[in-house]
Order: sequence, then structure tokens, then C-alpha cells
Amino acid sequence: MTSDTRGTTPAAALDPQAGPAAGAAGGTPDRTSGGTPDGSSGGTPESGQEPAPRGRRGPLPLGVRQALPGLVILVAVIQIARPVGDPDTFWHLAAGDRLRETWTFNGPDPWSTMSTQPWRLHEWLPELLMSVVQQLLGLPGVAWLLPLGGAAIGLTLWRATRPRASLLASAAVTSVALVAMSQSLSLRPHLLSFAFAVAFTAAWLRSAADGRPRWWLVPVTWVWACTHGMWFFGVVIGVVALAGIALDRAVTRRQWLRLALVPLASVAAAAVTPTGPELLLSPFAVNETTQYIEEWMPPSLHQPGFLAFLALAGTVVLVWARSRYRARWTDILLVGLAIGLALLYSRTVAVGAAVIAPVAAVTIQGLLPPDREPVTRREVGLTVGLTALGLLVAALVLPTRAAVPAWGANDLDTPLGALPQGTVVCNDYGVGGWLIWRHPNVRPTIDGRVEVYATGHVKEHIDFERAAPGWQDYVRRTGCTYALLTKGQPVVEALTQQARWTVVQRGSEYVLLRAPL
Repeated sequence: MTSDTRGTTPAAALDPQAGPAAGAAGGTPDRTSGGTPDGSSGGTPESGQEPAPRGRRGPLPLGVRQALPGLVILVAVIQIARPVGDPDTFWHLAAGDRLRETWTFNGPDPWSTMSTQPWRLHEWLPELLMSVVQQLLGLPGVAWLLPLGGAAIGLTLWRATRPRASLLASAAVTSVALVAMSQSLSLRPHLLSFAFAVAFTAAWLRSAADGRPRWWLVPVTWVWACTHGMWFFGVVIGVVALAGIALDRAVTRRQWLRLALVPLASVAAAAVTPTGPELLLSPFAVNETTQYIEEWMPPSLHQPGFLAFLALAGTVVLVWARSRYRARWTDILLVGLAIGLALLYSRTVAVGAAVIAPVAAVTIQGLLPPDREPVTRREVGLTVGLTALGLLVAALVLPTRAAVPAWGANDLDTPLGALPQGTVVCNDYGVGGWLIWRHPNVRPTIDGRVEVYATGHVKEHIDFERAAPGWQDYVRRTGCTYALLTKGQPVVEALTQQARWTVVQRGSEYVLLRAPL
């Protein structure tokens, strides 16, 4: 089971005043560091001036190294250019459609007869975007939003790590972080949470270095709170950073109190979204059902993304343990937060990678020569240009590749579309969102919006799919007269053999059944 983008690149949300000052935000190597007194390399994309040539020595020519960040993002963008295949994408599309029709953010669930909780659109910004793009460009346009989200994450990682590290170190950290996130790179609003987490971590590292509050985090929190339920991680990152700043004694008490106003104001901003103050409780809405959802299970060593995170975290810890690198408490606590997130759930491995990436960049740079390359116009042009090239390639291949969804009972569209309006369908969990989007004439008994269903209903549905004792009670309680189930599910045989349901039509993956007349 699974549960759960805006075209604006969250990299732009990074502090426009800070430049590369965050080079001092990490720990300090026990040797003389190059660059400016604040630990930066001296050149910024904002400066508009070419710094004096430095960093020409290295294992690769300077021009090749300058292309590395863009090449990393280019490869990532092209790799995720694929048809819409996330089961939750479809109900997000339906939510955007409904919002455009009603402009209602809260109210009774409009789709399932078995939901018991109010339906709140706390991810309405990306859902609205997805709906508009679908109307204008169809499913291929919606599919293109996934590469766009990947590009946003990649650019944010580059912008957060590059002022702290050389081209090679920044490209390496960005690559590993993207691999660590790969398991969660699907077309859902959570894509932007990963980019926001990187940006917020980088911003707080800058505040730890110079003691200045980044007030722009407050309105960006409002945007994040309208984008995805993980918005509260931005506040958590700030609180953890504040604890580290206090332990480091890096600022005065008055400066610390000013910094503490940022997360407080961010919570207040989240409370005034169109969804209302109830949004503050939304992160806890799925707590009771997480035990039944695969992505809310602890990560496994069989998951490449988790292994990539362990490699990144292990490198940081080894550098701190085996060298003279003096890590600050701010770095230590943020890395501890990242590791805790990654160990908690498979779903939060990507958030852990986002938090650890800026710290990993400056930590690894501490082992390298101090005269790292400055950020130049050429590097910025190559990075943005290669990212744009990847998005262009994705836009060219998706019209033919993504015209049909890669998920759902697409070959059963005709019989499903012929069902009477309001027909209740006992459905496979994974296909519920697709039914909501594709066949509004039916009412699924469950879908990926687990927060609107009672915990007991979710458990009973799982027992129903397994044909566990009492599965007949589920059929009677829901009142379903049709069933759309995956071939081979135990309940398919139970329905046909024990309850005398008949097969309406078999598809390649699903079978449509009808109750006895």
C-alpha cells in the first residue's frame, strides 16, 4: 500500500542576501581554510563578476568539473521521465479538479461512501497545478511535472551545497542525495517537501554562521503548508538548529531570541492557509493507519535509497571521528535529525537525505584542498542549461510515452464507465485513487487518502483482500454490488466460489466482478 508540483524551483527560495556565506556554517577543519573570512569561496551567482581564476588543478579539467552539477541533474531528470504510475497521483488530480469547480477547501468527502472524517485540501497548490496542466496538456503534461520536480530538487541541492564545497564534492553529495531520494521520487506533492527541506537546512546553517534570521522562511512555510503535509519539518529543522546554535554559543542571547521568532512565526503562518488552523493537526491524521501502509514501515537494507543515505551519513560520521575536523553542535544535531528521520520510516529517508546534504558537503570539503573553485557564470549557465535540456528531452519523449497511465484498470474502462451513477465498488486499495479520477460514476470503498477513513475500516479492508474470516461482513457493511480487484487476490476466489459473484470482464491485471442479482 502507499499513501499520499509546482513548476517554481524552490532553489529560488534560498536566501538572496546570504550568498555563499554558509561556508562557515559547518564545522571547521583544524587547518587554514581558503576563501573569504566567512568560509565562502568568494564568488556567487548573484555577484555578476567573474572571480579570479582558481581551482584549475584537479582530476578533471575545470570545464568538465563545471559541467558536473548540470550533468547530474540532467541524468536524474531524464531517468524519471515516465508515464503517470503513482496510484495517489490520480486522486490528487481529482482534488485539483474539484477545487477548480467549487473552491472549497474543507468539507465532507465527495468520493467514498465509507469515509468518516472531513476531507481537507492541505496540498491544494500542487493539486491545482496538476489539474490545470492536465486540462491544457493532458496526461503527458502531468507526467512532465515529475521531471520538473526532480529538477527543482537537484537545483536546490546544488545551490545549497556548492557554496560550501568544490565542484567534485558538491556533485558527489548531490548525486548520492538524489539516489537516497529515488525511492520517493514519484508524482506527488511530497516532491517539493524534499526541496524545501534542503533549502531550510541551508538557511539555518547560514543563520548559525552569521546570527541573522532568515525571515523569508516564514512566507515560504506558508507556501509549504499549502503544498504538503510535511511542512512541519521546516519548523523542526529550525528548532533543532536553534538548540545547536545555543550549545555552540555562536550568537548572543538577543540574537538567539530573534532567531527563535522564525519557527514561531512559521507555525502562525501555517495556521492561516485556506485550509484553516486545522492544518496544524494534519500531520497526525494518519498516525493510527501508518502500521498498514508500506511506505510508513521502517526502511530496509534492500532499498537502494536507504543504502545511499547510510553511505552519506556514514561518510560524515567517519570524517568527524577519524580526522581533526571540529563539528559544531548545530551540525551534529542536524545530522542526528537526518539519521533519525531516515531510520524512522521508508517515507522519510528522502527527508533525511535532504537535511544531511548541506552538512555533508562542508564536511567532505574539510578533507579537500582549501582553494576550491569559485562559482562562476559559466558554472551557473551550464547547470541551468543542462537542467533545461533534460526537461526539454522529457517534454519531447513524454507525449508518446505517457499518453496512457501506467497504473489502473485501463483496459476495463468500458464496463466501469457503464456502471450506474453512485455504484459502490469494493476495490483493491491501490486502484481506489484511479477510480476517483477516471470513473466518478462509482464510489470506491477505500483509496490512498487513509486519513479520511476510520482505522477499523482500513483493517477490515485488508482482511477483505486476504479473504480472512469475516470478509463477508465487509461486503455487507459497504453495500458494494461490484468489485474491482487484482487478479490472484484470495478474495476473488472467495467471491466467485463462496458468494457466487460473476465475472463481468477480466483485464490484464484486474478483474471486474458483480454481485448476485
